[in-house]
Amino acid sequence: MKSEDRGITGRMNRREFIKVSAAGAAAIGAGIGVSGCGRGEAIVPRKRLGKTDMETSILAMGGGSALGMVEKDEDAVALIDLARRKGINFFDSSANYGKSESRFGQALEPYRSEVYLGSKYELEDGPDEVMKKFERSLKRFRTDYLDVAQIHALKNMDEVEMMFVTGALETLVKLKEEGVIRYIGVSSHNHPPAMKAALEHFDFDVSLQAANASKTPFIFEFEPLPESSFEELSIPLALEQQVGTYAFKITGQRRLIRKADEPDKAPAKELIRYGFSLPVHGIILGMSTPEHVISACEMAASYEPMTKEEMRKWNKKLAPSANKLTLHYLDEKYKDDGGWRAHLV
Repeated sequence: MKSEDRGITGRMNRREFIKVSAAGAAAIGAGIGVSGCGRGEAIVPRKRLGKTDMETSILAMGGGSALGMVEKDEDAVALIDLARRKGINFFDSSANYGKSESRFGQALEPYRSEVYLGSKYELEDGPDEVMKKFERSLKRFRTDYLDVAQIHALKNMDEVEMMFVTGALETLVKLKEEGVIRYIGVSSHNHPPAMKAALEHFDFDVSLQAANASKTPFIFEFEPLPESSFEELSIPLALEQQVGTYAFKITGQRRLIRKADEPDKAPAKELIRYGFSLPVHGIILGMSTPEHVISACEMAASYEPMTKEEMRKWNKKLAPSANKLTLHYLDEKYKDDGGWRAHLV
């Protein structure tokens, strides 16, 4: 299927972009709620994603842990549809995210020409495994192509070399040549140098980079804090190369959100505003309730970018929380749930 047959729009000019933003702000001011969202209503602004021809929303919906918190499939489908009606048109998942792809497929199949679907595949998988997972993704998404397929979670420099050895990236390239993948991307949670090297060694179309207001990547267990940040090292390169980039993990998977008297954390809205203020296309956010969707979409339509001074203030304030972005088993209130971290207690 050719791109022109898939409902892909032309590039939005500045006047159209401002018009959409103003319309979204007006809708918010009028107090439009869930029932006020009609089909085609664009609250979340959209713009060209890097060098692709996709006009994607600056707020994308993540299909990971937050969506997984929604117990009932029908509730998850309703949440996804609400996001679409509020203007979100980019939906990010992974072949390993459980029900995520299936939920997106059920909610978005009638609107396939209006939305963009992305999924992620593991670097260590060989060609046969990638193909198996990709075919399963298409079935779950109820589609015959993906807009973006990504190499998932580069963790170190060795994995940059592995990209060209395991066959996973080569398989995605072949699928792109066959027209069943439109664009190829790469993601990293914790290693800005690896992301930079990946961008230098392959012509990626899209990248997902785990930037947040602590200015510390989303580290994994037992790993030292990195000496550099995506914000300083690899996002500028992506911008230079016109690689369409979304920031993700902007709340440190919710561990940077201030819940009570926590001076070294921040309100969720400030973390989101920080993400929108980065030199990226937009942010991917996990949302598990209608309130999350509505408030995030309203912010996307009306936020004011932070000044560099404001951003530095949050960098400094959140620094004490940086070494606990994933190491929640170190928290004094941690309770062994019998899960895979039990041996760490």
